[in-house]
Amino acid sequence: MTETMTGAFHIWATFALVVMAIVGFSSDRIKIEVTSLLLLTAMLLLFELVPVGRSEEENSLNTARLLAGFANPALIAVLALLVVGNGLWRSGALDWALGIFLDRVGNRRQLAIGICFATVFVASPFVNNTPVVVIFIPIMETIARRFSLEPSRVMMPLSFIAILAGMTTLIGSSTNLLVSGALSQLGKEPLGFFDFTVPGLVLASVGLLYVIIVMPHLLPRRHSPVERYMTGKNRRFIAQLTVGRESKLVGETARFNILGIRGSRLIHVQRGEHAYIPPFAQLNIRDNDILVFMATHKALAEAQTKFSRLMFSVSGKQDLPADEEERKKWLSRGQMIAEVMIAPGSNIAGLSLEEVGFRARYDCLVLGIERQSRLIQRHLTGAQLQEGDVLVVQGDREALDRMRNHRSVVMLDGTTQQLPAARNAKMAGGIFAGVIFLASTGILPIAAAAVGGVVMMLITGVLTLNQATAALDRQIFLMVGASLALGAAMLETGAASYLADGVIGLAGPAGKAAVLSALFLLVALLTNVLSNNATAILFTPIALGLANGLDTDPTPFALAVMFGASCSFVTPVGYQTNLLVMGPGYYRFKDFMRAGWPLVVLLWITFSLFMPWYYGLLD
Repeated sequence: MTETMTGAFHIWATFALVVMAIVGFSSDRIKIEVTSLLLLTAMLLLFELVPVGRSEEENSLNTARLLAGFANPALIAVLALLVVGNGLWRSGALDWALGIFLDRVGNRRQLAIGICFATVFVASPFVNNTPVVVIFIPIMETIARRFSLEPSRVMMPLSFIAILAGMTTLIGSSTNLLVSGALSQLGKEPLGFFDFTVPGLVLASVGLLYVIIVMPHLLPRRHSPVERYMTGKNRRFIAQLTVGRESKLVGETARFNILGIRGSRLIHVQRGEHAYIPPFAQLNIRDNDILVFMATHKALAEAQTKFSRLMFSVSGKQDLPADEEERKKWLSRGQMIAEVMIAPGSNIAGLSLEEVGFRARYDCLVLGIERQSRLIQRHLTGAQLQEGDVLVVQGDREALDRMRNHRSVVMLDGTTQQLPAARNAKMAGGIFAGVIFLASTGILPIAAAAVGGVVMMLITGVLTLNQATAALDRQIFLMVGASLALGAAMLETGAASYLADGVIGLAGPAGKAAVLSALFLLVALLTNVLSNNATAILFTPIALGLANGLDTDPTPFALAVMFGASCSFVTPVGYQTNLLVMGPGYYRFKDFMRAGWPLVVLLWITFSLFMPWYYGLLD
């Protein structure tokens, strides 16, 4: 009786932890790292104080078992491949080919877009799709601007194609590796490199047809929030005005209409490395403050007349010319507005602008941050930068060109100049090819090949140690480790079997194919709330429980979890590539729902028809 009660307690306690994981991982208020550590701590305390077994010596969920996930080969492979992919990106291994491509496509828009999408589809099965998308975002931005096409028409398809192609091989997506690793952790045979390529290609091909034929009719036409101010008949110019010692503005309270000139608006006060954004809260203007205005040329000319000692330049050493024509020419020279995206693995992600020392580091002023298509202008200085954020910056051409060479950011200014080939590009490409060869032929396990690739990139100087460690994603490390521990708890406590029995009781009478279809749909829905990695790990033990309950091959059920977890098309938070394209594409949350839901339904139908036939599950 006591063992029965203890077993029931473990099952329901595990379900409570699953709910905790779902709520925490899907919350924007709690960091994934915090949720992971809290989840792991709760499991360590629970299963040490109330062991799963008759005694502490027989505890099947002791500390060693719960922490074993952090040494899982799949997790090591994912982290190592992130570093290898970062080496490809930093070295510019594909830049020379992309530069030649951009020079030769000429004015053939459909050809340019088609070749880019085809390249992404071919590359994503062999390169983790996140760096592939990072490489192609500025390329698609260039194509969009060259052909006067809204970026929103190409950015979401870029992400979706990369996700679809990543379904076809073991290293195409971290999801695939983690499901394989979870199978190994649970005592089953891990998936091979090409074991699911045929069903993966079927799903990816159907999805690709949808993206090419149907999706263009569902995508919105969205422009940059900055572009809406900077183009058209009411064009505004964003100008920096440095307050001189004799300026009439010293001591004045900062406010929108501080100049008292129609067509001008104060949007930003820069004092050293600190930025002040409206509302200014009784901020008094001081000597050498930099005032950032959004104003028409006419308003700027009037400002120079009204405030003769107000100086236009970053240094404050050069006045605006008195002649209007010369003034317009001077205003258009040098000072430029550009947009840059915080890259995955960037060494400035997680830091504030003040901590980065952005102005001193890049010699550019941050005017705003676009996050999930909204332009943030308040509390800029203290706001932590996130991967995928788009910074609206102002600087001269030389400063922006220097920024383009920093791999911590991706320039989104639509430049058409040929991309430079990096010194270590050939070495990085050769190392990557070696990793793929060793892993795909089975000469080395994927984790060993990937770790070897990282070591070679360090030895050859493709990456520095700091660059390699910056590419490691602590969110993935902590979340996957904690989720693998939770998966082990679901299996050992019987929670997975209990849930599987319930599903079989509901869908079982309809046959194995119906259970398989229901599992795919459930995972596909939850992956858009959680991350794809968390969903994959949490549902792998449930899939095994279903297969055991139906006395059938577990492979199609594991693939249902893997493919379903990759259906992260409905929300931008389900998959990292969606977050990356949200800023450059100026999308809203509802845009992903509009274009993503039909694709999820289409893939569910395709999976439900093909997989039972392919694996002989038709009753």
